[in-house]
Amino acid sequence: MTIQYDKEAIYDEKIAPLMKQIIEICKQEELPMVAQFYLKQQHPDADVENGAMYCTTTIIPAMDKIFEEHHKHLTYVAEAMRYGPGGKPWVMATTITRGDPQ
Repeated sequence: MTIQYDKEAIYDEKIAPLMKQIIEICKQEELPMVAQFYLKQQHPDADVENGAMYCTTTIIPAMDKIFEEHHKHLTYVAEAMRYGPGGKPWVMATTITRGDPQ
């Protein structure tokens, strides 16, 4: 079964202009916000790093503007939206060298 899902054009045409207004209002009023739209799904076998396309917007005020607990919550939500339930990716690099055979 192949599921096709591509709402990028709808977002660009109908939602993006509204989001621009929302973002401007949130910035003017210092209103924190997080939003994410699931725009496109690609077949898991496609040669892409991530099989989905998202549009994510976050406005998180400085720590001195809101309670620390609320800042942490907004930051957590924004990070979960960006990286998924596993959190930020971990990277490990290792170099293996052979000793001099002498």
